[in-house]
Amino acid sequence: MLASHAGLFSDDEVLHFSQNDHREEIPELLAVVAHLGRDQRVAIVHVTQAASAKIAIPSELASEWEKFWQAEYSIKADFAGLQIPVPPVGYAARLLVMHEKGSQAPEMLFQSDKKAYGGKVWKFTNGSLDEAVPTHKIIGTFGAWVADVQEAPDGGLGKTSLINLSTEAVDELGWVTETLPLRQVHGRKFFRERGEHLDKTVVTVAAGSRDADGRVPRVYCNDDGWVNVYYWLPGNANGDLRFRRAIV
Repeated sequence: MLASHAGLFSDDEVLHFSQNDHREEIPELLAVVAHLGRDQRVAIVHVTQAASAKIAIPSELASEWEKFWQAEYSIKADFAGLQIPVPPVGYAARLLVMHEKGSQAPEMLFQSDKKAYGGKVWKFTNGSLDEAVPTHKIIGTFGAWVADVQEAPDGGLGKTSLINLSTEAVDELGWVTETLPLRQVHGRKFFRERGEHLDKTVVTVAAGSRDADGRVPRVYCNDDGWVNVYYWLPGNANGDLRFRRAIV
């Protein structure tokens, strides 16, 4: 049965599930994973072998991200054995891997984006983003699962009467969201894979970071294709401003 779902599972995954003691659960499993992203399908085999909230990054994903950091930022990385969160299964998600040299270096990432995007980037400060945005809640080398969507999805509650959330409200809810550096890396990976920018309709509020005045960075792509790094007040909300929740 698994073999008939070509493209959904790799040969190794088919072999794993075929040897599983609970083969009768395969149809239910297929229903669950049919909507998952490629990164999730790579990692899900390792979840069945683990009994904790963390798993070792699959070698395929480790190698992919090592090549990415070398090619995009000239940073030699070794992600083998990195402990990453168990992937979510309720929605399509992608894995982002942050290197410690980038987790507190938005200026380095901005200057790299400037070259990658043909100069079409803008920031709210004439100085370094490292000084302008010095605080980030998640630092070091880590893996994070985020929704695999072009437009930031989180921050509106309700269906008929939408309530827009502010950063202060998001903090009170205990949400973990992308930092500015993580959003920059996310945008670069998305651009390399799909040839488009994130957030052409809405704005990602990087609530995991704060600027020197306590404001929240926000990132978006305008109609002219420029990627902008600006700021927003943490107590304000707007229908165009959204968040990207992260599992770390």
